[in-house]
Amino acid sequence: MIDLQNLDNEIFKLIAEKSQGDSVNILKNLEKKYNESTSLLNKKKEDLTSYFEEKKSIDKQILENENKLKNILEKLQNPKLDAGELQNFNLQKSNVEKNVNDLSQSLEKLNELNSEDLIDYSKIEESLEELKPELIEYSKKIQSEWKDLDVKINDLEISKSKLLNSFPEDIVKLYDQLKHNGVEIIAAYKNEDQCGCCGVSLTSSELDKIVDSKYNQCPYCQGVVI
Repeated sequence: MIDLQNLDNEIFKLIAEKSQGDSVNILKNLEKKYNESTSLLNKKKEDLTSYFEEKKSIDKQILENENKLKNILEKLQNPKLDAGELQNFNLQKSNVEKNVNDLSQSLEKLNELNSEDLIDYSKIEESLEELKPELIEYSKKIQSEWKDLDVKINDLEISKSKLLNSFPEDIVKLYDQLKHNGVEIIAAYKNEDQCGCCGVSLTSSELDKIVDSKYNQCPYCQGVVI
């Protein structure tokens, strides 16, 4: 029964390692940082809603005017333009260039007004990008570690199954019952006059009763004294 208990302890230890190992704890901390940074980024993005909307509008207008300018420049390449057409296209060109310049200045002022928030936003984005490789690295590392642990757990489960098959049915039921009842040490060797399971000092009479009992159980912890 001690061997069975040792196998169970090893299995429990390996299962615990899957959820509490160093790599798992590091990954949990990385995920916590990532989630916190994501929340900060979303909050900052919300604060910058009006900025992003205005920037989007200006960017759209700049693009439209740049396309207009491109079209005008293409028309100016036509050698068949008369003086009036040439003057008209050059005037359009000047107006569109002024629009692009004015819009660019507006965008520059908008960026300046929101510079502090934009710097914070950029820093948070950078921190998230820096965390991603580590998250991927430790996720892969944990998958590899878990694969190895699962192999070990499976081997121990096979050994446990073979050992259980060698026990009488009543011993298996006793072991399962003690385990279900939360007995920490199910079986242990007697240490002089002490119970090896709970450490309680036993009288000669109590020791005799344990020896004479069906399963050699300690009257205090119900553990099996060997």
